[in-house]
Amino acid sequence: MEVITTIQEIVEPIFKKSIEVYGKEAQSRQAMEECAELIQAINKFLRYPSDQRYANLIEEIADVEIMLYQLKVMFNIDDDQVFAFKVEKAKREQERLKKL
Repeated sequence: MEVITTIQEIVEPIFKKSIEVYGKEAQSRQAMEECAELIQAINKFLRYPSDQRYANLIEEIADVEIMLYQLKVMFNIDDDQVFAFKVEKAKREQERLKKL
């Protein structure tokens, strides 16, 4: 019997199944909704900080990360592709910071 050793091995099949069941369009729209909820959670936490709003912020970050995973799966985007863009953006930010 195979032993599951990481959280990733547990959750990835579940979220891949969500894509199969609901489809790309529905999950893409869900991703947009989750991003909007994160925006709202950030705004509320900054305006009225509380333990409850902090917990909600964490939950919304988790939701968005789940949906980002599903978007990468649905559109065949691998982590290396995303990482390459992150590196380029970090270089640009580093240059902007030097000018301050």
